[in-house]
Amino acid sequence: MIQLLFLVLFAEGALAFLLLVKIGPLRELVIKSLDQLKMGKGPATVKTIAGTMFVILLSSLMSIVKIQNKGAKLGTMSPMDQVLWRTHLLEASLI
Repeated sequence: MIQLLFLVLFAEGALAFLLLVKIGPLRELVIKSLDQLKMGKGPATVKTIAGTMFVILLSSLMSIVKIQNKGAKLGTMSPMDQVLWRTHLLEASLI
C-alpha cells in the first residue's frame, strides 16, 4: 500500500514538473489532457478518491489500535508487532 502512495506522489510530482517546464508541445498536451479529464467528472472523482483514502486511513488506524491493545494486554510488544505498528503508522502519516 505504501508503494501505491509513493507511485501517486511521484506521478503528481512528474505532472507538476511537466506543467512548470515550458517544453512546447508536451506542456500543451498535458494541459489539454487535464482539461478533458476534469470535464464534468470532478465532484464524483474527488468524492470517490476521498472515500477510498478515508477507508485506507481508518484501516491503518484500526490496525495501530489493535496492535497497541495487544501490547497492553501482554505488557510488552514483540519485535514483529513493533515493525507492524511502525509500518501502519508510516502508512497513516503518508495518507
